[in-house]
Amino acid sequence: MKYLLYAFVFLVLSSCKHNDVSSPPCNSEITEIRQDTSYLSTPIIIPVHLIEDKLNRALQHDLMDENSPMWKKNARPSSKMKIKVSRMGNIEIFWKNNVAKYKVPLIVLVEHQIVPKKMLRLSKALALKTEFSLQMVFETTVNIDKKWKIQPKTKFNSFTWLSKVKVAGIIGVEWIVERKMRRQMPIIVENLDSSIRANVHIDRALRRVWRKIQKPIIINRNKEIVWLKINPIRFEMGTITSQKEHLIVQGRILATTETMVGDTPVYRINYHLPPLIKRRSLPDNAYIYMRSEIPFSDINEIVSRNLVGKEFSKSGHTIVLNAVEVSSCPPDLVVHLRVKGAVNGDIYLRGRPQYEPDSQRIVIKNFDFDLKSKALLLGGADWLLHNTFKDQMEKELKIGLSDQMIKIPDRIMKGMEAARIGKKMDLYIEQWDFRPQQIWVRQNDITALIIVNARVVIELEQI
Repeated sequence: MKYLLYAFVFLVLSSCKHNDVSSPPCNSEITEIRQDTSYLSTPIIIPVHLIEDKLNRALQHDLMDENSPMWKKNARPSSKMKIKVSRMGNIEIFWKNNVAKYKVPLIVLVEHQIVPKKMLRLSKALALKTEFSLQMVFETTVNIDKKWKIQPKTKFNSFTWLSKVKVAGIIGVEWIVERKMRRQMPIIVENLDSSIRANVHIDRALRRVWRKIQKPIIINRNKEIVWLKINPIRFEMGTITSQKEHLIVQGRILATTETMVGDTPVYRINYHLPPLIKRRSLPDNAYIYMRSEIPFSDINEIVSRNLVGKEFSKSGHTIVLNAVEVSSCPPDLVVHLRVKGAVNGDIYLRGRPQYEPDSQRIVIKNFDFDLKSKALLLGGADWLLHNTFKDQMEKELKIGLSDQMIKIPDRIMKGMEAARIGKKMDLYIEQWDFRPQQIWVRQNDITALIIVNARVVIELEQI
């Protein structure tokens, strides 16, 4: 009788064998993950010296010359005084909001006819020439049209005389010179605006950014290379302000993002820069949807390292985990345990992954034994069905996200440098916070849809 009892207990404890308990049936359909539009709001910083350099290189030397054909048609035929105004130094720009005030140092050559040509049979009338200097101050309101072209609107502000005007021994003829220059001011102002339009190309700088930002960026090199691909949809512009030595354009890119896997991902670039859309104001933070895929190969490497060989004891019974494997059974995860000791064989548990904000980890909720495993354990190892074992397993099966996510900002910046965007602009990610919104179990991985809140700043190095 005693030996029959031992045999019965042995049969019960041996009932959980690999051939007796198969993995649970699962749905093999592919899960499609819809991603919403991301909003990358960022101030675009344009150093004032870039615009100064452009203007100083591009602005013509002579601003006004009444002896030239272009100016003669606007001058009075009977005028005995001809004026030529030329730059004698670099333009200095001072910004206030989107208004640029710039000072232009000038040298003025005045030619005053003493004896008219009709009184002397000379090839030229007798004239006295003198020169002096002054500084003119202009204000330009900067705007950008739908085609990304700069549309300046310049107006004259003031004269500042740097030397006394003296013509033919007469001092104090500034008003004559000023009156003549004011008469020609529309042409001077139009020349300034034409130079700005022809030489300051925001559209070229943004077109380069638009193309380069679409190049995939490596965000993970573990085993398979994972890339982040940004697909921009449109660009919006808010206010234009200034701060110290910088012009700040409030901008926002609307885009979708996707992750790609492989050494050389196949992708397409949309080369067309869409029309600019203007907004009264835009937020300063980026609101980006990203996907983070955690392959089961990585998950199993971690859980095997943490759990294989681990002992669990309860009520005088002990089991040892010989093997652990996590697999997909959408929308759940299945954990396959191969155990030995008080119970020998295969056990399956299943549960649904959720994000735990405090620990920034994916945890398994509603974790319980598969029905077949539960039925067999009820036959002779019901002590394993108590919450203690399941709680211990839940604790060990947490999957951290923070370690891989915290490295992404640095990888994005390095990826942009590798894409040669860094030669045209600098990108800074000043703040970074992520919150997984939804988690899917797919055939080969766990995918988390993550909303990233960040503060991003772009500074142009060329225009």
